[in-house]
Amino acid sequence: MAHQKTSNHFGFMPITGLKTLILVFWVGLLVPLTASAVVIEDLFEVEMPVLDETKAIRQAALDDGLIEVLIRVSGDSKVLEKVKAPAASSYVKQFRYSVQAAEKEGGEPSKWLWVRYNETKVLDYLRKQAVPVWAKHRSQLVIWLAVRDGGQRYILKDSDVSLIKSKTDEALARRAIPVVWPKNDTLDQQNVRFADIWAGFPEPIKQASKRYSTGPVIAANMSWNGRLWRGDWTLLMDGDVHKWSLSGGDYAVLIARAIDLLVDAMGKKFAVLEAFDVSQQNVLTVEVAQVASVQDFRHIEKYLSSLSAVRSVQLSQLEPERVFFDLTLRTKAEDLLTLIQSGSVLALVTEEDKKEKLVAIDAHENVMADVATSDVPLPQPPKLASYRFVLR
Repeated sequence: MAHQKTSNHFGFMPITGLKTLILVFWVGLLVPLTASAVVIEDLFEVEMPVLDETKAIRQAALDDGLIEVLIRVSGDSKVLEKVKAPAASSYVKQFRYSVQAAEKEGGEPSKWLWVRYNETKVLDYLRKQAVPVWAKHRSQLVIWLAVRDGGQRYILKDSDVSLIKSKTDEALARRAIPVVWPKNDTLDQQNVRFADIWAGFPEPIKQASKRYSTGPVIAANMSWNGRLWRGDWTLLMDGDVHKWSLSGGDYAVLIARAIDLLVDAMGKKFAVLEAFDVSQQNVLTVEVAQVASVQDFRHIEKYLSSLSAVRSVQLSQLEPERVFFDLTLRTKAEDLLTLIQSGSVLALVTEEDKKEKLVAIDAHENVMADVATSDVPLPQPPKLASYRFVLR
């Protein structure tokens, strides 16, 4: 990631159908995931400044880059307290140098090293070390950040160019967390006020965030008292509330530390630990309803395959407007549900819907009893699924 410009100013700077599915399901492109469900394509890529192209400097940079990738993929900033980082050279898939123009007029251009690490080898290493893995599919994080900077008081929004905002973006990008800043327009201002964000009141913040994502939400405040920066950071995630209070003289260091705490808490929820013993691997059937097209099918299949809890996806059965998949899981079924419910692609059906399924099975058994002695072909029983979802 590129360096951000620095300044004494901490505020703003100027600036069709399922009937044909069996024949054509392999054709066509995957439709994009919703705004809440993002695939991080550059999860295993790092770009960093280097002094020169010598072997010693490159090796040190490759080691640092691999550590950054291990933290991203494990969701744990302290992962190196649990495992030893392997030699980076055997994990590098591709690298190249580039030169970037000087940030200030008359300054020297800077040299950068871009590296792509081997995804399969990194994942295999972490899994063999019994480290949970947080893969490419991640929910967008909505962030509300209220700032008091001298006489200024404002809520940072998506169109702002601010040093505080840019350092927050840097810290989140380093951890591979997709972020959404609010528009803070009239609609937002009707739902949430500066005081709500400053105090970290969860209800108005969660309500305002539904406009942007169904994922986790950060409510934070930062203030400068002439000597120190202070920040209160709240993470709202699936009904849980996590809070931290930090202070320090360097706002960039404070932000980086806060983001590490927040993302570590997210990683504990979304990273999954794989079961290596084949006998411990769960195989379950899931049903997805409201599937109306080939594109829907491909979207769901690709989505399920992208989840870190899923080892493989196998089409099990097709019916009008619904499809069944057999999933082989790397971990517990609860981990799969957590990942699905954190996004906005699929919604788990209610217990009431499950009761309707049982009624249908009872009705089928009654029909079978009525026709058992006749020449009429027996109807097929409704297929049972461990979990039933609907496409949002």
